[in-house]
Amino acid sequence: MATVTKSIGATGRDYSTITAWEADLDNDTPYDAGDDAVGECYDDSDFDMQGDFTLNGGGTLGLDSVRLSVAAGERHDGSAGTGVRVYTSTTTAYRFYLVAISEDTAPYALTMEWLELDGSDEGVANELINSNSQTAGNSAVPLVRNCIIHNAEKRWLNSTSYDTRLQNNIFYACGTSGSGTIGIYIRGYKNNSGMYNCTLHGLISTTSSGSAYARALQWIYNYGQTRLHSNLITGTDLPNSSSTAVYDYYSTREPFSNTTRYSRNASEDETTITLMLEGTAGSAACVTGVVPANVYVSTTLGSEDLRIKDNSEGIIGGALDAGTSWDLNIDIEGFDRDDADAWDIGADQFVADDTVGASFAMFVD
Repeated sequence: MATVTKSIGATGRDYSTITAWEADLDNDTPYDAGDDAVGECYDDSDFDMQGDFTLNGGGTLGLDSVRLSVAAGERHDGSAGTGVRVYTSTTTAYRFYLVAISEDTAPYALTMEWLELDGSDEGVANELINSNSQTAGNSAVPLVRNCIIHNAEKRWLNSTSYDTRLQNNIFYACGTSGSGTIGIYIRGYKNNSGMYNCTLHGLISTTSSGSAYARALQWIYNYGQTRLHSNLITGTDLPNSSSTAVYDYYSTREPFSNTTRYSRNASEDETTITLMLEGTAGSAACVTGVVPANVYVSTTLGSEDLRIKDNSEGIIGGALDAGTSWDLNIDIEGFDRDDADAWDIGADQFVADDTVGASFAMFVD
C-alpha cells in the first residue's frame, strides 16, 4: 500500500492542529487499509496543547503504521526552541497518550519523532507521555525517537503497564515536591522495548521526606529481552539533607548483572551504576564520574543545551554500536553516528567543527 503524508501547521497546511490530523486517521477518503500514515509538523508557530491528546487512530480502518513527525528542514538541532515545539500556554496540563494500532505490524506500528515537548512547568503533576493505554496482548509498542522532552512536573514518560522504546531523545528538567520523582517509569518487558542513547538531566525531588527517591529509570522485569544501552544520566538531585536516596539506574527487582543487555551507560556517581549492574561497572564498560559542566554545552537552568562538547569524560566513543535498525544510528541532531569513528554515549554524537564530509541525515522511513 501507499505512504500518505499530510502536513500539519498554521500556514497553508493540510491540518492546522495535530489533533485534527489524528482525528482523520480512520477516514477512508485520504487513507486505505494497509497504508502508512505520516503527519509532518511544520514550525509555523508553536502547537498549544491544552488537555490530553490520544494518538490511537488508524486501527479501525486498518492502517499499517502511523508516524507523527516533523518535516525535513523544520526539525530542531538538538536544542530547545529550534524546531517544532508543543507546549501549553496556560496551567492546563497536557499528556500525549500513545497507543500502537496493531500487533500485526512489526514491531513499531506507532512512531513519534523530532518533536519538542515542553511541559511548561504548568503546575499539575502529570507525565508528558503515557503509553499505558495499549490494547491487552498487543505486541507492538510505540517508538519515541529524536525528541526533546523537558520541564515536566511529575514524569517525562509513564509506561508501567505496557512498553515503549526510547532512542536518541533528550530529557531534562523534571521534578515535584511529592514523595519522590521517577523521571521515566517503564515496564521493560517486551523484546522490542528498551532505551538506547538517551540523555537525561535535571531530575529532582524537593520533598523533605526521609523516604524520598529520585529515580531516572525503573525497570520492572529482568527478562532476556530488555535492553538498556549507552544512556547518559546526570543531575539527579535531592537537595534536602533528610532526603535519603538518589538512583539513576534502578530496578524494583534484583539488580541486573547481564552486561550484554545493560552496558555502556554513564552517570555521575558510581553507585548508580553498580546498583544496576551488581558491581560490574568496569566489565560492562560503563562510565562514572561524569561532570555535567564538562560534558554539555550548557546546564544553565532555563537555557539547557545538552548536546555534548569535546570532553575527556569517557562519553565520546564510549557507546555501543547497536546497528541501524529503526534509524538508531541517527542522533538528536540528525547526524549519522556511523560517519564517526565510534558512537558516543547519550543522544548527541559529538562532531568537531573541522569535520569534513560528515553527513547530516534528515531521515524518512
